Amino acid sequence: MLETLENSGLAVWVRESPSIFSYTLILSLHAIGLAIVVGTSVIIALRLLGFATGVPLVALRKLQTFIWAGFCVNLISGLLLLIAEATKMAVMPAFIGKILFVIVGMVVGVRINKLVLNDPQAIASGEVPPAARTLAKVSLACWLFALIIGRLTGYPELVTEWFGI
Repeated sequence: MLETLENSGLAVWVRESPSIFSYTLILSLHAIGLAIVVGTSVIIALRLLGFATGVPLVALRKLQTFIWAGFCVNLISGLLLLIAEATKMAVMPAFIGKILFVIVGMVVGVRINKLVLNDPQAIASGEVPPAARTLAKVSLACWLFALIIGRLTGYPELVTEWFGI
């Protein structure tokens, strides 16, 4: 199945086309989506941890739209990048680890949204529940590890040498 994906016309175009609209644009969109998701998630997490307390919690609710827009850009561009090298990426431990951290990061973001940003009491009081502070720390850790491990997918030989996987 992975070979079929990798040999599809779309995957070959992404991987081999000299057009700026293939691999270059897709990778650039992936980086932009990543910056939006991670940057916005970090802003929310830092506010929940006590930074920029002058920013009302209700203002953070609007940032969720940016996170989901960035995530959609990442999902589409990421799938295109994946099919271009499906046989290599789908079995790579670093890639699988990155995906797991992204999933957990997004789930934590949804939980933060429900616990704080959509809670009328939290919004009215401006107080951040202790559970939300814990989730903010988990969110920061998830995005940090997703970034580091995601970058390591470009260096599979190094990962094998360092970690034996």
